Amino acid sequence: MPELLLLYGASLALAFYMAWGLGANDAANPCNCVVGAGVYSVRKALYTFVLFSTLGGILFGSFVMKTFDRGLIHREQFETGTLVLGSLCAALAGCLWVTFSTWMGMPVSTTHSVLGGVLGFALVTGAPIRWSVAKKAFLSIPLSPLLAMGLAAALFFLLRGYFGRPRRKLSNLLLSSLLYLPLFLTLFLSLFLGILKWGWERSLYLTLLCSSLCLFLLLLWVRGVEGVELSSKLLIIVHFLSAFAFGANDMANATGVFITPTERVVGLPTTSTMFFLSLMGAVGIALGAFSWGYKVIDTAGYKVCRLNPLTGLAAEYSQAFTVLVFTTIPALLWKFGIPISTSISNIGTVIGVGLAMGGIGAINRRTTIKILLFWILTIPCAALLSAGLFKLAKVVA
Repeated sequence: MPELLLLYGASLALAFYMAWGLGANDAANPCNCVVGAGVYSVRKALYTFVLFSTLGGILFGSFVMKTFDRGLIHREQFETGTLVLGSLCAALAGCLWVTFSTWMGMPVSTTHSVLGGVLGFALVTGAPIRWSVAKKAFLSIPLSPLLAMGLAAALFFLLRGYFGRPRRKLSNLLLSSLLYLPLFLTLFLSLFLGILKWGWERSLYLTLLCSSLCLFLLLLWVRGVEGVELSSKLLIIVHFLSAFAFGANDMANATGVFITPTERVVGLPTTSTMFFLSLMGAVGIALGAFSWGYKVIDTAGYKVCRLNPLTGLAAEYSQAFTVLVFTTIPALLWKFGIPISTSISNIGTVIGVGLAMGGIGAINRRTTIKILLFWILTIPCAALLSAGLFKLAKVVA
């Protein structure tokens, strides 16, 4: 019994630590553009980020249970003690790398940090690795920023052309509908069909209903505004959507540390346990966002290139579109999502609008190279940390 309580305590502590890391590093994903464009202050952006990510996590996060290893290794070949110890070491390694990166103000992929930790555990134990899963993660390192960069640049040119001359109010409402109806449809379809698994007919009906309601409220809010004010309001909306989707999909990253030992000791966690974990994750993300979230927001919002409401809208919308459309739709239809990292694609969109706006001279090359270096080092550094922690734990044990 004491060993079991110690195990549960360690896994819960690591789950909370990982939630803190998610808030500290990944808060920049929905916040950097709205802050860098001067539409929201850092504090206001963090408050809305916490609000909408908490709503997403509590309403839908408990339905998304993820084992910590993400299918990277053959878990059935391990004894319970080895698997649990390896999971905890991999989790701690990923958390330590995210913490160090956040302290340096560098945006990194939490998922890549986790995979690096699991990879290190697998390599040190000689466990067979599913390289097909690993290749997807490796592929996302160049694919995420390039895809997001191209979309952001293309959208910037389209929006600049649109806002470059006076438009009728009806045209502004049409633009808002064309931009946000696809996002609403994709978001709600992923929630009802992908997460809640309510079936196609019911999911499509609810998706159309909720999307229509959200679009109606959006059009009421932007009615009568134009120019910079319109682009600012549209940027705020995509900031809300990104934060909500983050809570619904990414908060479950922290629960995997708890699920792995629970699954082996007492079976799958209950719904009430998952709901408790969602609440705990929301608190951890909030603390992470308010303590160190400003560090990565400062880098992603100010130090890559200068943003304004128009470039911020192009960048943030492209990031949300890239993540939702290129991961959700293929996963729902063909059970295969293109491996897109939200943190990496976020920086890619900012670089994309910077290049489109002013060429290479508009980009801070020193900051960009530093970010690129951290992206490259994430998986190997987390793997080395995990391998070292596992060996040390075996010696101590």
